[in-house]
Amino acid sequence: MSTSNRNKKAEIRRLFIGLIISTLCAAFGGIYEIFGHGVYSGYMIYAFMLPLILCVIPSALRLLMDKPALPEIPRNLWNYAVATLTVGCILKGVLEIYGTTNRHLIVYPILAGILALAGAFVFFVRICYDHNDTGVV
Repeated sequence: MSTSNRNKKAEIRRLFIGLIISTLCAAFGGIYEIFGHGVYSGYMIYAFMLPLILCVIPSALRLLMDKPALPEIPRNLWNYAVATLTVGCILKGVLEIYGTTNRHLIVYPILAGILALAGAFVFFVRICYDHNDTGVV
């Protein structure tokens, strides 16, 4: 199997995993809202959109445009950032439905931002290193 086909299959697998995660978040939010006694939270309702917009759509675009997959470390850091944001939104939604707040929820977007920036940094360092590698010692 060629590397291109292997990368394409891996990208399709990532796309379906993102769809499954989005679906599970939507189902969790919907079920939680049913038992919320008429109290709703936008964070809980729209938590499914984070993995959908930030993971599924980029994977689909890479497949449609036949672009290579991102390197593993930056991709994983990006996925961790999306997971952190999603968990933070769900937790914020749970607390809103419960009728309370928590000042420690600020940790989720900060940590997600750090992870996303780290992924971008590793990605650009890798691109610069690959383009500046002339093979001369």
